[in-house]
Amino acid sequence: MWKVLPTALMLILTTTAATRAQRPSDTTVLESGRALFTTYCASCHGVSGRGNGPVAGELRHRPADLTQFAAQNGGVFNGARIHRFIDGRTVITAHGTMEMPVWGEEFKWREGLPENGINARVDALVQYLETLQERAGH
Repeated sequence: MWKVLPTALMLILTTTAATRAQRPSDTTVLESGRALFTTYCASCHGVSGRGNGPVAGELRHRPADLTQFAAQNGGVFNGARIHRFIDGRTVITAHGTMEMPVWGEEFKWREGLPENGINARVDALVQYLETLQERAGH
């Protein structure tokens, strides 16, 4: 048993290092999220995410202030919940139905499909949104 332990530990460390090497860096993910936000969200929510984008005044309902997710949730940013908003599983009336979310097919969740980049895009956007958060009391 003791002879197997070092081999098992080495295998775990090697696998972990290899997995990390395959993942994009946090900076790369955040830059991707920022670019996606600018392209798909900022026209309504504004560059700062405060709901003051250039078309916000033309909309029937003012876009949400995306900097307040954590403050409205006791200081906790619930990324999984935000992920469901973006991919259309949790319907936001202003965003439209799953058949035609405002951003088209870029973030639309589809049951049974393998990983196809949509999750990576949504994850990048969620991680970027977390950087915009104002915490309660700040």
